[in-house]
Amino acid sequence: MKNFISLLIFLLFAWLGIWWYYSCDWCAKKSEENSTQIEKKSDTEAEALAKKAYEDSLAASRKSSILSIKDHRGEEVFSYPENLKINNTNGEVYIPESLKGLSGKIADYLGEHQDQEVIISGYENSSETENSSELGISRANFIKNLLVDSGVNPDRIVTKPQLESYNYDTDGNYNGGIHIGFNQLDEARISEIEKGVANKTLYSKFAQKTFTPDATLTNYTLELRNYLDKYPNKSVQIIGHTDDVGKEEANLWYGQERANNVKNYLISQGIPKAKIKALSEGETNPIAPNDSEENKAKNRRIEIIVN
Repeated sequence: MKNFISLLIFLLFAWLGIWWYYSCDWCAKKSEENSTQIEKKSDTEAEALAKKAYEDSLAASRKSSILSIKDHRGEEVFSYPENLKINNTNGEVYIPESLKGLSGKIADYLGEHQDQEVIISGYENSSETENSSELGISRANFIKNLLVDSGVNPDRIVTKPQLESYNYDTDGNYNGGIHIGFNQLDEARISEIEKGVANKTLYSKFAQKTFTPDATLTNYTLELRNYLDKYPNKSVQIIGHTDDVGKEEANLWYGQERANNVKNYLISQGIPKAKIKALSEGETNPIAPNDSEENKAKNRRIEIIVN
C-alpha cells in the first residue's frame, strides 16, 4: 500500500514538473513576443517622430523660401516665390529681383485700407540678442525706410525685433528673417496718425514746370481725403517755403507756386476747392540755417495744416 502511495506521489510530482517546464517555456516565448511587439511599437513611434520632425523641417524650409504677407484676419494678401534675406554682419536686408515692387504694393494696400497699419518684425537669434546687437530692429527699420521712400506714412509703420531660432548658411545668410503683416488700427493709433495727417510737412520737387506728384503726396492725399470725410468742418492750409537763394520777392513767388501746385492736385483728387487755402512764406520761416545744401533742402518744403 505504501509503495502504491509513493508511486502516486512520484507520478504527481513528475506531472507537475513536466507541466512547469512546458508552461515556463510558453511564458518565455510569450514574454519574448511581447518584448518584440513593444520594441516594434517603440521603433514605429520613433519612426513617426522622426518623420514628423523631417516634415516640420521641410515645412520650415519651404516657409522661409517664400514671402507671405497676411492681414489682421490671417488671410493672405501677397505671396512671392522668393523671400527677403538677412545676413550675420549688419542690419541690411537683401531683396530679390522678384520682390522689387513689394514696397509699392504695400503702399497701395494701405492707401485702399485707411483703417490698417503694417507691422514689420526683424528676426534675431539668441546670440544676437545676448550681444545686444539690435540687428532685429535694424532689419525691420531697413524695410521701413524702403516703404517710406515709396510714400507710406511712417506713422502707419510699426517695427520691432523678434527672437527666433535659426542658423545662417556657410555664406552668413539666412533666407527669411523679416515678417510683414497688416493690422487693424485701434482708436489710440488712429488718434496718433490723425495728428500727423493734420500737420504734415512734404519735401518734393514742387517747383518743376510740369508738376508731378510723388508717392508721398499721392498717399498723403488719400489719408487727407479720408480725414476730411471724417471731419467735414475742417479746412486745409497749404504753405510754401523756400531757402534763401535769390531775392526775397522771387522766393515768395516760388513758395506760392509750389503751394498752388499742391492745392490743384488735392482738388483734382476730390478735395473741395472751398476747403483749401494756399499761401507762401518764401524764405522767411526757415527750419534750419541756410548754410549747407542739406539744410537748404530742409527749408524747401510744403507745410499742410488742417484745422
